[in-house]
Amino acid sequence: MKSIPISSFSDFVEKACSPLCDRRIFRGVSDKKHQLIPVIGRLQKFAKHSLPRLATEERALLKKFRLEGARYVNGNLDTWEWLVLARHHGLPTRLLDWTRNPLVSLYFAVVDCTETAAAVYAEDFNTTANTTTDPFNINAVCKVIPSHRADRVAAQASVLSIHPNPHVAYTSKSLIRFTIRPKLKQVIRKSLQRCGYHQASLFPGLDGIAANISAVHSDYV
Repeated sequence: MKSIPISSFSDFVEKACSPLCDRRIFRGVSDKKHQLIPVIGRLQKFAKHSLPRLATEERALLKKFRLEGARYVNGNLDTWEWLVLARHHGLPTRLLDWTRNPLVSLYFAVVDCTETAAAVYAEDFNTTANTTTDPFNINAVCKVIPSHRADRVAAQASVLSIHPNPHVAYTSKSLIRFTIRPKLKQVIRKSLQRCGYHQASLFPGLDGIAANISAVHSDYV
């Protein structure tokens, strides 16, 4: 993995939009020590589960989400669409969130202004998942291109990766990590706000609007 330090908002834009990142998708994290492990693989209660048992637990979570969430969804969604929707709303799955838009990833890297260095990962996944198959039968890490049924998926230019072994951290020789010093987080977050990247734009709806108003107000009081 190649690690590249970022010195400013404009520095990130220049590097993320350079030929170096052609064809890449991006994932922003608030701590550069973060490993690329899907949420379900990070949960302690599943740490000792075998892969078949973990898949059984994940299927059960997804089934419950489908049953209880059906009234909020228009149309018939297939298993892949439900899995993507569940991940975007916080359900632990074997999916990892990425985006085609480097500024969206930068937002998620700096939204938490803690005293830890943040990071944006950039990767070129050569393989795209065949979404006519069962997602629990995918046997290699690959890219998932979701439909834009949900506003949040569209707003975040969402792409995902699917991990057949969620316990194992993803890494590769082609992976790039842009690192951001803690003191840059707030400055970059304000630049993103001015460019229209904030909770109201990335989380369409009243919750996002309220959260953005609260965040902007706290920056200036």
